[in-house]
Amino acid sequence: MKVLEKFNFKTLYAVYPMSAVVATAYDGENKAVMSLVWYTPLSFDPPLYGISVSPKRFSHDVILRARAFAVHYFHYEHSDFVEKVGSTSGRFIDKYKEFNIDFFLSPLRNPIIKGAFLALDCYYTEHFTLGDHTLIVGEIQRVYYDENFVEVKGDYILLKDKRTVFYAGMGEYITSDPKTLIKLRKV
Repeated sequence: MKVLEKFNFKTLYAVYPMSAVVATAYDGENKAVMSLVWYTPLSFDPPLYGISVSPKRFSHDVILRARAFAVHYFHYEHSDFVEKVGSTSGRFIDKYKEFNIDFFLSPLRNPIIKGAFLALDCYYTEHFTLGDHTLIVGEIQRVYYDENFVEVKGDYILLKDKRTVFYAGMGEYITSDPKTLIKLRKV
């Protein structure tokens, strides 16, 4: 194998594809919406979820002021929407008006985007500066889902159509092929 000793994630697209999500927040004055691929579930109990956001992003401060955020998952047919909200800044345009985003406010006042198949409604618990990004942690208070794409079986919330939005880097998106699904464990 060859080795690179100097790199950064602005150019290391070999780690992609990664599933892309859309985060939203509302601080009472500004509504934020952005796409991101740096996120992760952090804990089963309590159900903690983390998103990594650059302080340079308009959404960063909106989320911290709001002390809440929502994370949305979309079917791959919405890749263009995910790209649009991720490649424009809320500092310069109202993305909700510009892209005709249909939403409602959750009890936490997070914009929940209609058209997502899954939305995690989180309240802020803490944040950490990690290099040039901030890991913002929230506790999931409720899960909104579209029963056309998601089914609930007992305690499990399962994705019916597994073709979600995957960001491949440099403005390219792909999806999974459901024919390649291999079940290695029964649930």
